[in-house]
Amino acid sequence: MKLAKSYRIRITGILIITLMRLALMISDEIESPDSLSFISFLENAGVSLVLSALIWEITRWAVVAFNRRYPLKQLSAKRFGKEALLVLGVNAVGYALTIAWYFFFTAVPPPTHKIFLLFGLLDRFIYGGLIAALYELLIFMEAWKKATQEAEELKQLNLMSQLDSLKSQVKPHFMFNNFNTLTGLVEKDKGLAVKFIAELSKVYRYLLQSNEKELVPLAQELQFTRSYFFLIQTRFREGVDLKVRVEERFLNHLIAPLTLQVLVEHAIQQNQVGARNPLLIDIKVEDDTWLVVINNLQPKRGEPGVDANSLQHIINKYKLLNQPEVFISHGGGCFTVKIPLILSAQVHETLHY
Repeated sequence: MKLAKSYRIRITGILIITLMRLALMISDEIESPDSLSFISFLENAGVSLVLSALIWEITRWAVVAFNRRYPLKQLSAKRFGKEALLVLGVNAVGYALTIAWYFFFTAVPPPTHKIFLLFGLLDRFIYGGLIAALYELLIFMEAWKKATQEAEELKQLNLMSQLDSLKSQVKPHFMFNNFNTLTGLVEKDKGLAVKFIAELSKVYRYLLQSNEKELVPLAQELQFTRSYFFLIQTRFREGVDLKVRVEERFLNHLIAPLTLQVLVEHAIQQNQVGARNPLLIDIKVEDDTWLVVINNLQPKRGEPGVDANSLQHIINKYKLLNQPEVFISHGGGCFTVKIPLILSAQVHETLHY
């Protein structure tokens, strides 16, 4: 809410309100020319400036405080109704304090007639409403600009993630390994070879389509992950194992595409894979809100493949999606990553804040 703190807007707004109030005062005094004087003009200008500053600042405070308590995530009549009541309330209190100040600390008697009091309160409500509307517009424009920027950044991250995934799949060694595995299957097990080709086509189809979506159902991501893992397990056999323990009720939750593929690939790249010490990858849900991916740590000798950028892409994606921070830990002989699951009902709020 940088614009709400702008002194330029505040000073300009207070001066405009002052001129508007002063113009109304002068128009009233024109009807009685005897009361017109330079001294009275200065007095009216001073009073108008002080009252305008009071109206502006208490209204601005109310709008800012309300937006901190209830961020502008979507437009609703209920939300604006609550805000309108708060703005009217603080201006009513401000008006009451102004009358009390006149009564106790000045020689000028305050207006006591009900009509004058009513018009004075209405005056506060009108100016307070205009100021509140201005700040709501500024806050909305700022939030819209931020959301547009984040959407563009998220789009770029999706493209980078897709590009990284495609790069990893079209690297010569990956293609060679897959074709080598396929050649062996054709000679030994034609049925398994056909299945291998089918799963390989599913992997590439998903990779090519994933950039079109910011979020996908967990069911789709798990289906893709099983196809991708089938290719890996066909090559490594008993050297790697994947366990998916996700209840059906979580399958409609949403996740950023290619998240699981990146984590599975990370586990393969960073660890030794062998039948004697198999690499175990476990996917499960914790606390109904976190998708957890765990693998046992058995680091490769020498320099493992570095793919820190891929993990950072995941962290940045969920940050732009206004989700809890991705949790990564090394402990107890395991590498653990926790990804927040997104409810379908949160999609509008997540993508259009």
